[in-house]
Formats: sequence, C-alpha cells, structure tokens
Amino acid sequence: MKDEVCIHFLQWVLPQMQLRWQGFRRVRKQVCKRIGQRIDQLGLVDELAYRDYLLNHVSEWQILATLCHVTISRFYRDKVVFNRLEDELIPRLCAQLQLRGEKYLYCWCAGCARGEEAYSLVLLWTFVLQDRYPEMVISITATDIEPLMIQQAHKACYPFSSLKNLAPEWRQKAFRQINDRYCLSPIYQHPVTFAVSDVEQVIAMRSYHLVLCRNLVFTYFSLERQVQFLHKLQTRLLEGSVLVLGAHERLPEGVSGWNQWQPRLPIYVRE
Repeated sequence: MKDEVCIHFLQWVLPQMQLRWQGFRRVRKQVCKRIGQRIDQLGLVDELAYRDYLLNHVSEWQILATLCHVTISRFYRDKVVFNRLEDELIPRLCAQLQLRGEKYLYCWCAGCARGEEAYSLVLLWTFVLQDRYPEMVISITATDIEPLMIQQAHKACYPFSSLKNLAPEWRQKAFRQINDRYCLSPIYQHPVTFAVSDVEQVIAMRSYHLVLCRNLVFTYFSLERQVQFLHKLQTRLLEGSVLVLGAHERLPEGVSGWNQWQPRLPIYVRE
C-alpha cells in the first residue's frame, strides 16, 4: 500500500475507532504494512475494497484494531523521567507509605510491550533505592493487549539495542549474554506480574501508587477516550499517587484532579 493511500485510509478509519491520526503519523509505516498484508490475505483489490469490507463485516473492526497496535520500547526510555523517579518521586511515595505504616509500593506499567519498562523499574529499585528503604517491597503489574508481547516479556531476552540506555554495570550484573541476546536473570523478574489485558479494563484490579502510561493512551486515543480513561484511573489512585506519561504527552486541557509535577515534565500527581 502506497504511503499516500494509507494516510487517506487511516485518516478515514481511525476516528471511527476513537483513535487519533496525529498519534499514528510518525509510526504509520508498520501499521500500513499490516493493513496491506490483511488486504492481500482477504483477496481484496485495494483499500477502497477494504473500506467496503469493513462496512459489511462488523467483526473485521476488531481485527483492524489489532493491526493498529504500535509497540516501540526499550530499557530506561526517557532518562530524564527515570532520573526524577529515582531522585524525587519514588522516595516521596515511599515516605508517604511509611507514614501510613504500609510496606508495599504498587506500580502499574500500562502497555508494557516486552517488559522493558517494568524491568527498568525493578533495576532502579534493586540497584539504587532498595537499600534506602529496606522495609519496603515493590510490586509491579505490567499489562499489554498483545499476548505475544507478554510471552516475550516472560522470556526477558533482548537485543543489545534495547539495553543501550542502561548503565554498563547494570547490564553486567542483571543480564547474561546468550548468542546475540541479553537475558535478564530470574531474580530481577520476580517483582513483576504480567497479564494480557486492555489498558481500559485493567485499572479496576487494585489501587496503585505509581502508574506509567507512556506513549499509548495519550498518543493514540481520541480526546474523549483519554478523558474517560482518566476518570476511571482517578478512582483507583489515592491522593498523592503519581501518573507518568510519555516524553511528548500531556493530559487533555481542562481535566481536573491532577497537578503537574514540574513544568515541561509529563508527570502528574493525583490531588
């Protein structure tokens, strides 16, 4: 499928799925490739025929939704955010929990892909923060809608390109090289519970102190879906809990109940 043709198709179809074309603009090639393959699989002539097929086959919309899932991740993505987590945010959360006599720090990584973000939190906790808060325990729920992503997260083996942001000493301590892959030692996998789940459904599982929802809801979802997600999320977070977005994401204008941690940082605190 030619790029121009795919752009027109996405601009037509995404709003009907409550998704934003602006979010897909830079990553459209992988989505266009999948849609082109689907058109060939169905034996259709072109994207116009696929439009007609969608209008006459309701079940195809769910298949199309899976073709629009975008997965781009690596360890310690957005170092500035992880530096803030290390220096300010997680210590602040731990102090709040200690005042309440609680010992578990509950975290949720939404749209976790192959586990890079969740395992980054584990490494940060293990190598930097655990000695400061020896009585505290970190518990991470990591979810993704794609079963294949969760399978790969359980395997926890990655190309070097996924680990390039990690400190060399962390790589040496936490991973062992097997051929061209770097596999995370099981001891660093234990704090994470992975699950296949839609980001809009999982939030009822428990209350969380720290939520990382980066480069997903606030990039690809329509503004209406973003607001709906926030309203649901607010019911699962206590005052002072932290929500971390992607580097270029912001909460929709006019939403209440959140304070931005610092200007220009995509970090928000629940009021």
